[in-house]
Amino acid sequence: ALPFAEAPPPAVVVTPAADFWRRASHATLYAGRLVGARMRALGAAATQAASAQAGTPYASDFEPPPAKFYCSSLVEWAFGVAAGEKSVFLPPGLTFKLLFEPLGFWERYYHGLNQSLPVNVSGSNPTLLLHSPAVRFTTLRPEDVVANL
Repeated sequence: ALPFAEAPPPAVVVTPAADFWRRASHATLYAGRLVGARMRALGAAATQAASAQAGTPYASDFEPPPAKFYCSSLVEWAFGVAAGEKSVFLPPGLTFKLLFEPLGFWERYYHGLNQSLPVNVSGSNPTLLLHSPAVRFTTLRPEDVVANL
């Protein structure tokens, strides 16, 4: 089974599939299926680009790649590298403004980083991927996860 490239704190890691599935056996997971031949053709190159970032620091401040990554920014960046485009998950010319909801939580979060809350910045987050026409999501049932152990 193929390994998983992930961006959890403190850095990007490549996790063996058995370890990923074991850790996820009690979680609700969502599987993203790439839509269209073009997106599916990018999968191997995107996986290689993401895996090559192992050891790159986690972007706790959600700064854009490639110096640091957070979960969805690694996915978006890797597919962009594979395609030779900035983003393959949004229509050309559109950007995704980072949303900081609930505001009080994010103000405290950035205060703890000794930083100001970013204003009018674009980036990535799971919502961008969830609503992208390039990906179709399904919920994995616990028995689907256990079957991969």
